Amino acid sequence: MKKTMEFGKTGSLWLLVGGAVCISFAAVFVKAIGSEVMGPTPIAFWRLFLGALFLFAWGGLSGQSLRISSRMLGWALLAGGIFYVDLFVWHRSINYAGAGMATILGNTQIFMTAILSYFIFKEVVTGRFFIAAVSGILGVVLLVGVGSDIEITGKYLLGVAFGLATGVAYAHYIITVKHSGSIAERPPILILMGWISLMSALASGLSVLLEGESFIPSQSSAWIHLVGVALVTQAAGWWAISTGLLKIEASRSGLILLLQPTLATVWGWLLFSEQLSALQLLGGATTLTAVYYGSVYGRAKK
Repeated sequence: MKKTMEFGKTGSLWLLVGGAVCISFAAVFVKAIGSEVMGPTPIAFWRLFLGALFLFAWGGLSGQSLRISSRMLGWALLAGGIFYVDLFVWHRSINYAGAGMATILGNTQIFMTAILSYFIFKEVVTGRFFIAAVSGILGVVLLVGVGSDIEITGKYLLGVAFGLATGVAYAHYIITVKHSGSIAERPPILILMGWISLMSALASGLSVLLEGESFIPSQSSAWIHLVGVALVTQAAGWWAISTGLLKIEASRSGLILLLQPTLATVWGWLLFSEQLSALQLLGGATTLTAVYYGSVYGRAKK
C-alpha cells in the first residue's frame, strides 16, 4: 500500500488557504464561458465530472486504489448530494438576487458551520471568533458593492431564500467531509473526493436532463475553461480543502473559506477590468483581517 501525504496543523492551514485560492477562480472560468454559451447547471456537471476523472487519474498514478467500501460509498453519496444542492441553490440565487447578494448569503455558512461544529465535534469557539465572523461577513457585504437601489420583488426574495439555503448546504458539506475523514476505513482523501465529485456529477447530470439543457457548449473554446474549472477548482481546490479539514477545526475552516469571495473580486478586477470602489477595497481588507484574526485568536484554549 502506498503511503499518502500527511500534513500537520500548519500544513493543513496552508492547504485550506491554497484551496480557497483555487476555488476563487471558479467565477473566473464561469464568466469566461458566458451564459450565452452554456447554462450554470451543465457547467456544474462538467466541473464535477471532469474533476472526478482528474482526481481518479491523480490517485491511480500515485499508486492508490480507486476502490472504497460500501460504507464510504454511502458517505460519498451523501456529501456529493449535499454539494449538488449547494451548487443548485447558489446558481439560482445568483440568477434571482444577483451575484453580490448570493455571495453574501452563501458565506453565512461560517455561522452554521460553527454551530454544527459545536454540537457534532464539541468544538468550542470564543467570542473573538464570532467578532471575526461578523467582521468577515461585513467585509464581504462591502466587497461585493451592494447598492441601495435593489427592487424587492417575489423573485428577489426567492433568490434570498436560495442564498440562505446555500449557506446551510455549504456548512453541511464541510461538516460531512470532516466527519467522513475520521472514519477508520476512509480511503485516501484524493480518492474520497473523486467519488464525492462523481456522485455530485451524477445528480447534476440528471438535473441537466430534467431542465432540458444541452451538455455541449455552443462554442468549442469553452472546453478550455471547463477543463480549467474542473482541474483547478474541483480537483486541486477541493482536495486541498478536504485535506485541510482533517486537521483544522471546521469552524475555523469556514472562516478561512471567506477568502474565496475576496479573491474572486480581486480576479475580476485584474482579469476583467471590473472597477473597485473605495468601500470595496475596505471590504476586502476587512475580510482578510477578520480571517487572520479569527484563525490565530479565535480558537478556544484547551
